[in-house]
This record gives sequence, C-alpha cells and structure tokens, in this order.
Amino acid sequence: MEQFYCLSVVMNVITALVLMYGINFTKEQAENMPVPAEKKSSRRKTSKEKKDISIDCNLLNKKSFRLVVGIIAVVVGLMKVLSVFEGIPIIGDLLPAVAGLAGGASLLLEYYACSTSSDDFELADNVRAVFIDSRKYIGVLCIVAAVLHFVFPGALLL
Repeated sequence: MEQFYCLSVVMNVITALVLMYGINFTKEQAENMPVPAEKKSSRRKTSKEKKDISIDCNLLNKKSFRLVVGIIAVVVGLMKVLSVFEGIPIIGDLLPAVAGLAGGASLLLEYYACSTSSDDFELADNVRAVFIDSRKYIGVLCIVAAVLHFVFPGALLL
C-alpha cells in the first residue's frame, strides 16, 4: 500500500531526527539527581559528554511528541511487516520495518524510563545498552532505511 510506504519513510526520518538530535532524557534525569558532596568536586566531564551534541528544538524535546512518534513508528513498522509495497511479503520491506520498530521502541522505552516515578523500576542492562545508550546509531539506521526505501522502492530487501 502506498500510504504505508510514504508513512514509513516519513516516520523513519522523524524518528531519526528525534533520536539523533533530541536530548536524551535518561541522561538528563541522571544528571539532575542529587550528588553527594564528596563526589561533586571530583565529577569532571568526560570526552564523551563534551562531544554529545544536541539541537535545542522545542518540538524534538517534548515528551508527548516523542510518545506519539514512538507509538506511530511501532504501528507503522508492524504494518510494514504485514503489508508490503512491492515484492515478497515480510522480506520485501524488512529494513524499514525493523528500523521503524527499533526507533519506536527506543523512543517508547526512553519515555517509560523517564515517566516512571518508582525507584524499583530499572531497565535491564542489555535493553538499556541497545535502545537507550546507542540511540544515535538507531537514528542513523532509521535515516539510512528511509533514504534507501525512498530511492529504491522496488528493491527486494528494502
């Protein structure tokens, strides 16, 4: 269906922009937690923190916008698995579907991790490493999938 083809490309681009240029709310939440007095003076910015560039855009940094984009990205990713634009079912649109599912899951997990107020909630280390800490790589995957899917609509694995 042409609608899901277009929606997949658009949602992968929007998800990629949010993941690559938006603020990571889990880092912001960890930095806002009180630090004991003896650790305040010894805290230095590492080279990774200095290189973390984010665009201060109000729309990309709103939690409600990210929630909506995450939900739509997951739904479109699931629909891309079920309905293929051209080619073989399921395999035909595998890359954009996986990119949409991964990007949407990353946004939803980040929203859920920030919005829970209970202290006993914590993401598993593997899940945090894949979906939260490496969110910029998922954003690159989303933008590559969107561009390739837009340029080569009839390719077998795109």
